[in-house]
Amino acid sequence: MKIDEAIKEWQSKKRRMGCVSATKFFCSRVEGFRPLRLHRYTEEGDYFGHVVATDGNIIIDLAPYADKPRDD
Repeated sequence: MKIDEAIKEWQSKKRRMGCVSATKFFCSRVEGFRPLRLHRYTEEGDYFGHVVATDGNIIIDLAPYADKPRDD
C-alpha cells in the first residue's frame, strides 16, 4: 500500500488511538516503515515518549494529539 492510501484509510473512520497503535496501523500497511520512539521532556524535566512511523527519511505522525505527557 502507498503512503497516501494508508492515510486515506486512516481518515476513512473517526479513529482515536494512542501513538503506538496508530504507528503500528501505518507500519503494517506501508512497506519500509518502522516505529521510531521520540524522547521528550516537559518544562519541569519529566520524560515522556512519543512514537511515529519512519522509513529513515520521512516521518509520519498519525496521532499528533498524543504527543504530550500522559494525563494523571
